Amino acid sequence: MMHRPSVPELLKPGQSYYSLVVAVAKRAREIAQDADDNHTILLEKPVQLAVEDFAKGRCKLVESDDIGVIHDRRISSMDATDLSDTDGELDEE
Repeated sequence: MMHRPSVPELLKPGQSYYSLVVAVAKRAREIAQDADDNHTILLEKPVQLAVEDFAKGRCKLVESDDIGVIHDRRISSMDATDLSDTDGELDEE
């Protein structure tokens, strides 16, 4: 059993903790799906195996350049929902 790597061991300076969590979750889902497809029983949890993949360098965290940038998105009339037309009203019988 491998030691439990700490977050600073897995992240390079400036990388997002949130991105690491998402990447580990995605890798864990891949591991679980591969095991299911191959009818394999995992002896360790998929998340632990995913963390080990990142710690050993088998998987790398790749972030986009605009991570953390808040984009200004304006809502157009096409995006807005007309609240006066509600489908959730109950019909009285």
